[in-house]
Amino acid sequence: MVVGATLISILTVGLLVIMLTTAVGVLSVGLPDPAGLKALTFAQPTVIYDRSGTVELGRFSREDRRVVAFADVPPLVLDATTTAEDRTFWSNGGFDVPAILSAAAQGASGARERGASTITQQLVRARLLPPDVTEAGADRYLRKAKELIQSMRLSDTFPGEKGKEQVVTAYLNEIFYGHGAYGIAAAASIYFGVTDLAKLTPAEAGLLAGLPKSPSTLDPYRYAVADKTGRLVVPPDAPPVVRRDWILQGLAEGARWTTLTKSQLQAALAEPVVLSGPQTRTFKAAHFTWQVRRQLDAILGGTDKVETGGYTVVTTLDWKAQQLAEKWLTVAAIVPNVSRTAGETMLKQLKIPARELPWVRALRGKDLHDGALVALDYRTGDVLAYAGSAGYGRDSLASAQFSPKFDAAGDGARQPGSAFKPIVYASAFDNKKLTPASLLLDVSTQFNARENWAPHDADQLERGPVLVRKALQYSLNIPAIRALQRVGNDAVDKTAEALGIRFTGGKTAFMQAGLAGAIGTVEVRPLDLTSAYGGIANGGVHVPPRMILEVLGPDGAVVWHAPDVQGTQAVSPQAAFLVTDILAGNTDKTQNPIWSAKLALYNGKGGARRPAAVKTGTSNEAADLATYGFLPPPKGNQPALAVGIWMGNSDHSNPRSKEPATSLTGAAPLWHAFVADYTSAWPVTDFTPPKGVVKATVDAWSGGRPGPWTKDTTTAWFIDGTQPGASGTIDQDGLLYNNACGGWRVDLVKAELGPLSWDPDVANWMARARRGTGQVSPYDTRTAYFWNQNSWGGPLAGTSCSGSKASNQGAGPGAGFHRKHKPKH
Repeated sequence: MVVGATLISILTVGLLVIMLTTAVGVLSVGLPDPAGLKALTFAQPTVIYDRSGTVELGRFSREDRRVVAFADVPPLVLDATTTAEDRTFWSNGGFDVPAILSAAAQGASGARERGASTITQQLVRARLLPPDVTEAGADRYLRKAKELIQSMRLSDTFPGEKGKEQVVTAYLNEIFYGHGAYGIAAAASIYFGVTDLAKLTPAEAGLLAGLPKSPSTLDPYRYAVADKTGRLVVPPDAPPVVRRDWILQGLAEGARWTTLTKSQLQAALAEPVVLSGPQTRTFKAAHFTWQVRRQLDAILGGTDKVETGGYTVVTTLDWKAQQLAEKWLTVAAIVPNVSRTAGETMLKQLKIPARELPWVRALRGKDLHDGALVALDYRTGDVLAYAGSAGYGRDSLASAQFSPKFDAAGDGARQPGSAFKPIVYASAFDNKKLTPASLLLDVSTQFNARENWAPHDADQLERGPVLVRKALQYSLNIPAIRALQRVGNDAVDKTAEALGIRFTGGKTAFMQAGLAGAIGTVEVRPLDLTSAYGGIANGGVHVPPRMILEVLGPDGAVVWHAPDVQGTQAVSPQAAFLVTDILAGNTDKTQNPIWSAKLALYNGKGGARRPAAVKTGTSNEAADLATYGFLPPPKGNQPALAVGIWMGNSDHSNPRSKEPATSLTGAAPLWHAFVADYTSAWPVTDFTPPKGVVKATVDAWSGGRPGPWTKDTTTAWFIDGTQPGASGTIDQDGLLYNNACGGWRVDLVKAELGPLSWDPDVANWMARARRGTGQVSPYDTRTAYFWNQNSWGGPLAGTSCSGSKASNQGAGPGAGFHRKHKPKH
């Protein structure tokens, strides 16, 4: 009988084992492989850095989390965590039967401090169960059974001390601590402002360890009140503090590494819970950082990867340049628009030198509230500084005229005004339509009779015959319009496109603008125009702007690297140099004393002048002020610098000022201040001519070869083969002159190579100019000499000759070149 009973018992136990094994086998079906713990990833922020990889600009995340390694977690944090959640963690097999029974008893009595789930079970529940098991409405008991089985499998797959380390590290990185904090590192930062876990006190570690039990109801910020000093303090009787104290008592009883002495326990219990306070996440170089974010979406394949992938992004931004850009934009656009007292205080705080104060103070009352700055390396396209407004974070000053968050540099578009003229002339030089010595007429003309369009120069003066070099340097509108007529809108559009310019409205808008396009009436992005200037500086090779150098994955491996620099020859090196050489005169007082007074840089060694090529632009009614320019290529490690400035109002409104600022009084000194500050320690370099350009002596008034009509000569650069006397000469000899009365007379009608319809206005100028300067035209403009001149190159044709009207005795030189073109509008 005994033998039979024993046999029955053995069979019964065996049957139970078989049934349990079968149940485990069935419940294990569909469970993920526990080995997946090794490949477990966590939603982490993508962090953006400057080009040094050390200055954090911002981070994009869906969850606030910073992943830590086991070595980064001090024993105190491990002990506080296991005391709160799983006191047998280091010895159990993934679940704790006594804890389950104890939790059941505590649940029945209503006094439950910790749950029955081990740390392993909590990790399994969060990351290692199928979605259909954990989703809302799923069978609770089935989930619990699968959770226990998966916890056992996980412990078997990762046995021993090392296995436990992997499990607890994954848990500490995964678990939610409330208030948007995922993982222990984020929690330490959000609640206590601690970034190094080793600096947590026992009281702080205890409080954090208690939060995962109920992250929302235990969130300390729910109970915090401000004390007399403004600190956020959580009362001692608040639930999260009560739970903290329970955990500290457990540490006093002894954990694996930590045992608090009686005095240590009393000190920890008495330590007030002082929270770090709400942490407003701000970006450095915010407009730039958002542009980078936009590019990352394309590079990485969407928002999800950017916000959860844990990437490290090294950008092109030079933090020093960015700080200077923001400082000088504050000076130019913020200081003049706050109270005088506040403005002066800001100038002192920013340590603005006395030499810069006059132009800043002169902007007060000019009703200019916004600005943008772009600085880039034109050889690589690297964007070094980028500010889309005068202050991204200055919401307290926001108005219709100042929109801090709007990016006027890259998302907005503004009229460049005369800053567009270099593009026109570069195209004309490249297409062999003009040279720097070509003659253009500065005479008010009704260029479009249908629209009654007769524009004028900024000062409403008409200076008669002007060579291209002076016309561009002194930013004369009327000659620029004639230059566009000579080369054509289509050619200029192609040049602009090759230089990276995207017109608002595309090519159609520029073509429809007709000759008005010459004076910058079609809007462009400041970023694009800065890059275009960089293309001119780079020997005509345009390199597109770039903002990202490389993207690293969470493991530090490079997942994307900026492609090798690929430039496009937008204009010839020769045409680019001709424009550069002309614009460089704007910073040389011997060539252009007016513009150089604002733009000349004397920050070389010993106060030496630093060459720079710069152009200003002012749109109609001074609504948009611009200055764009570049430095010569450097010889050292400095970047090849191009800088663009825009100033105006966010809503495109015209400044309400009796005497509005101009680009020369607003944008130009801002450009100068930034560049001088940024390059103060750089060695001085100069522009050098490329092969294929030659210098020649020409008639100073007509631009062709000197002849018997010549009273003055000058020298000019030419693309080889286009100089006077060469096979491809462009400028006709003596075009301006007629031989009359035994001498040479100036005849602007003869020199007008545009449509015949323009001749009457030129003849009108001639008639008025015979009476001298200051003679008013039908368009309310006045005859004038060019700066520092007292004639128009000689006596005017049509004046009396021995008491009678002069009669032309011949067409004079260049007559065969008097081409009349059809108007292009």
